[in-house]
Amino acid sequence: MTNKNDVRTAIRLHRNGRLQAAHEVYRELLDATPDNARLLSLFGQLEIQMGRFDTAIEKLQEAARLAPDDQRIALTLARGLATSSQHDEALSIVHRLLSQDDTSADAWCTLAAVHRYRSDHLNEMAALERATELAPDDIAALIARANAEAANDLLDRALQTLRTAARKAPRNARVANNLGALYLRRNNLPAATAELHRALKISPEYAIAASNLATAQHRSGHLDAARQTAERALQLAPGNADARRELASVLMAQGDLAGAESAVKAGLERQPADQGLLAALAELRDRQGRAEEGMQLIADVVASDQATPDIRLAGATLAKRIGRREAALGMLAPLLDSSGDPLFTLGRNTRRRLSFLLGEINDAGADYSRAIRYFDVANMILKPDYDIDKLYARVDEIIRVFDAARLEARDAPERRPRRVFVVGMPRSGTGLVDAMLQRHPAIHSCGELPLVAGLVNATDDFPHGFAELDDTQLERLADRYCSETAAAPDIECMTDNMPLNFFYLGAIAKMMPDALFISCVRHPADTVLSCYFQNFLDPALAFSFDLDSTGHYWRNYHRLMRHWQEHLSDMIVEIQYEEVVASAEATMQPVIEKLGLDWDAQILQPHESARYGSGSHTRIREPIHSRSIGRFARYRPFLGERAEPLQNLE
Repeated sequence: MTNKNDVRTAIRLHRNGRLQAAHEVYRELLDATPDNARLLSLFGQLEIQMGRFDTAIEKLQEAARLAPDDQRIALTLARGLATSSQHDEALSIVHRLLSQDDTSADAWCTLAAVHRYRSDHLNEMAALERATELAPDDIAALIARANAEAANDLLDRALQTLRTAARKAPRNARVANNLGALYLRRNNLPAATAELHRALKISPEYAIAASNLATAQHRSGHLDAARQTAERALQLAPGNADARRELASVLMAQGDLAGAESAVKAGLERQPADQGLLAALAELRDRQGRAEEGMQLIADVVASDQATPDIRLAGATLAKRIGRREAALGMLAPLLDSSGDPLFTLGRNTRRRLSFLLGEINDAGADYSRAIRYFDVANMILKPDYDIDKLYARVDEIIRVFDAARLEARDAPERRPRRVFVVGMPRSGTGLVDAMLQRHPAIHSCGELPLVAGLVNATDDFPHGFAELDDTQLERLADRYCSETAAAPDIECMTDNMPLNFFYLGAIAKMMPDALFISCVRHPADTVLSCYFQNFLDPALAFSFDLDSTGHYWRNYHRLMRHWQEHLSDMIVEIQYEEVVASAEATMQPVIEKLGLDWDAQILQPHESARYGSGSHTRIREPIHSRSIGRFARYRPFLGERAEPLQNLE
């Protein structure tokens, strides 16, 4: 007879993502009771999660044979078939059960799962809406519904659904984890970190939450903490492919390519068909200068007819980067309809990523008419409302509060290493300048940190609350910033290249009077177009979905920087992107002198750095080039009436 406590132990381990430990308990239980249909079904679910699809389907079918009238077991078989791409068979089972009883919330949830594996997220969401109507207190159904809403990029709805679940089940670790994951997607890193810590407090062995927390820490620039958390997630669940990929990503960010390779290969030993791990290995091969090997890894998956949209996108991105335009287009062709548009059955986020990539491929091929068409499609897919009037009011208030008297320098101790903030409009060259600086042996890059914004906005009603802080409070904030960006003893300068810190130069100057600001400037219309061509998902960059809004954003950035230049000129060094490209050494030498450092020629080779900023959208992967200069001139004939406002930016 099966020990119920042992079954509960196996289920607990399974839910917490400790798959190998759960596998061992299930195996022992099945050795004792091989004809237990429920155990066979649970074991089959676990085998699927571990990537052992053939064994999984065999166990699930055996369970269904032993218990032909058990709806739960039949639905589990349907999920397993869907996971292994046997979608028609899965749909047949679910439709049969719904024809017998269309009030079964479990059946509607399973139908949603089948649609998810078919990448049909609209029908997935519709099925889960029906499920939660039938079972409004079913937390698992609410979680699944939020996931479907997020897959359709309805992030506000997903957040509302998860908050409903949290009210109904405040001690549910899965709800806290999924809230954290959703905040991660919205780039709200403090909220994500808080929810994921809460999930782990509720359930310390929750490996999935630990993996997500590692991602949040990585994106917050805390690489050592991210590495430790990812390793902890893998201790809890050695088969967790997401944690394995995150660990590899952190190690690559730290320049430890050998460690990253070990992490990926360890994952592939357990799950050789995991496409996320294969994509990570392809990226690593690219980083190692072996891009053709990376391409072949993905080409082999594509040839097997099992390629997901994600791995096709990864392969096409790599092909584009190494100049294989036709190969890139070939990988994407199955994702397009007869008109060359992204298939509508793809999720909105996938269609957006695909459209941006097609725009980039056609831009690289100098087909600017087709490129702008795809960029327009991409930006229309998720086009949010952006309140330009609110932006004007915000900048007005910052300028009014941080007047000449408020910006007078205060006495404060010098801080070592010196803090350097690389700021500017997004796509103005901040990433390139930071990559060049970090090649100097005495300079360390922290990447794009959200830390300044988090500190200053935690004060009451920024900018007003911040303006009332006394010297002791300012020192405390500076101490917090510096403690979270510690460096090795031989580092003399640390950079933070969060572009949007341009909003906070006055606040940073009050916290750290010895800070240096590097202001990156680029041709206005080129900058605006480059923002429009970038797949930004950060809500703070929602202006970029529309050229007119981006133009207004640039005007506000420009007038705020004029204000800072007027009152903080001694702390600001301006760098023109076009001058960096044309004459890198002559442009960067004065900056290095301003930092009190000796010149180092490695600065001119930013693409050779093993390190790269944790928050950067891309790593600098090639020598300095001029291809992005003159972008507006190339696209002007294809912009119609949208061209004139951009031309008049100044």
